[in-house]
Amino acid sequence: MKRQITLLGLFIVFISVLFSCKKDDESVKARVTGRWSIAKIEVSGYTAADALADPSKVNGTITGLSGDYMDFKADNDDQVEQSIKGNRTIGNYVIVDNRLNISFAEGNYYGTVTALTTNQLQFTAKLDKTSVVKIYSLTR
Repeated sequence: MKRQITLLGLFIVFISVLFSCKKDDESVKARVTGRWSIAKIEVSGYTAADALADPSKVNGTITGLSGDYMDFKADNDDQVEQSIKGNRTIGNYVIVDNRLNISFAEGNYYGTVTALTTNQLQFTAKLDKTSVVKIYSLTR
């Protein structure tokens, strides 16, 4: 009888451990990590003064070229590399739940993942202390 109770207890512990752990493959960060092609970026919120000071700061849709990408690295530094029309920028990113925050030299973007599948990532990001909003549409 004691042996049956012990075996039953071990079986319950084994089943509890087996089903209580989630695989990291299901986390948002694990699904975002990797290289994504930029399909388009919709930009709004730049002022006329912004465009005058820096001609690259314009509102509208940036359509990705074949070599444009964002690469969310899986390293300990959580780096993100962005290349648009040959201009490469490196920053850092943090993902908590469906929040995606990216820090580039331009500033900090606070975003929300709005769509995430195996071959599509879409997120909306707002540049800190401005009204600039960018909607990124990425594909694999």
